[in-house]
Amino acid sequence: MVHNNKGVTLVELLAVLALATICFVLIFSIWLSGQKSADHTMTENDLQSDANLVQKRLTDAFYDKNQKPFTLSNINGQVAIQYVGSSQEETISSDQFVYSGTPTSIVVNQQSNILTIDYDIQPKKSAGNSDLSFQLKTTLNYPWNDDGSGTSQ
Repeated sequence: MVHNNKGVTLVELLAVLALATICFVLIFSIWLSGQKSADHTMTENDLQSDANLVQKRLTDAFYDKNQKPFTLSNINGQVAIQYVGSSQEETISSDQFVYSGTPTSIVVNQQSNILTIDYDIQPKKSAGNSDLSFQLKTTLNYPWNDDGSGTSQ
């Protein structure tokens, strides 16, 4: 009688499938964790980038206030500037983010020497999630007197 032992048994096949499934689950969970971390980092970078853009545009408008007075407003989570004499409002923040804080509305003109901004910025898709937020808190002074000490007066 001739015995042929070249095949695999059902037990061996099930053991290989179980090990392959465990390896697949581990690899997938590591990949998913990396993907979530990358998304979180990209959102944080986008928050900071938008805050920097808003601060730059507000700074430019504030230092040009004598020629172009404006109204700064925060309507429905969007920061907007409307120049005096213009009927068009210019939104300076991204529609992907929600801005909350102060000022909600302020007129900036020749008599305005200080503009204090304190906004919390969160992505719209997770407006209730506090771990994804950025704070834009600054005070702009006009005119800016620099005595070399590193502080403005």
